[in-house]
Amino acid sequence: MKKLVLFDLDGTLTNTSYDIADSVNKTLRRFGYPEITLEEAIKFVGNGARKLIERSLKGAPCDNFDEVLDRYNEIYNYCGSPKTYVYDGMKDVMKRLVDAGFMLAIISNKPQAGTDEVVKTFFSDIPLSYVFGQREGIKTKPDRACVDFVLKELKISAKDAVFVGDSDVDAMTAINAGIDGVCVLWGYRPKEILEQVGAKTFVSTPEELYEKILSL
Repeated sequence: MKKLVLFDLDGTLTNTSYDIADSVNKTLRRFGYPEITLEEAIKFVGNGARKLIERSLKGAPCDNFDEVLDRYNEIYNYCGSPKTYVYDGMKDVMKRLVDAGFMLAIISNKPQAGTDEVVKTFFSDIPLSYVFGQREGIKTKPDRACVDFVLKELKISAKDAVFVGDSDVDAMTAINAGIDGVCVLWGYRPKEILEQVGAKTFVSTPEELYEKILSL
């Protein structure tokens, strides 16, 4: 049995797409850029806030990119919006995994402050062993550095961990880190995209996810 389950956050545990889209559009309006759609926001997420804003600008000239990015990060820090929610069944799965003896951690490309805020709001009753958000000095997903960092912090070997995510970035992270990966199909990417980057294991419901983790 594995010892540690590493969870992606957005698209795996929580649906934050509505608030992300709202925050991006507030930022774009502030600086006079065209807004994006919800579908575009979902397509653009996965590689952190910098890439999200870069993609949302769609190649438009931007001489003050860092100012735009800072504004987005100020706006999006999960401000108690009811639009963000936990996917049905996922908290129950997390609690059952803890009861079964697993350690749980979260690895997100969302900036650390925003990651901490979402975790505090929705998962304060879950005993998480580590919460990793985008930070200076450690490469984010799909680079393996963030996974290696958390494994080292928790003194867990790669063979004893499994990474659960919803995106091509998450699938590539597991592959790059040399650990087992499970892709959930209720998130931000279709199965075809996940298969294209080499994902092999898929689940369609939280119950399937629980059973799959136990079987690894």
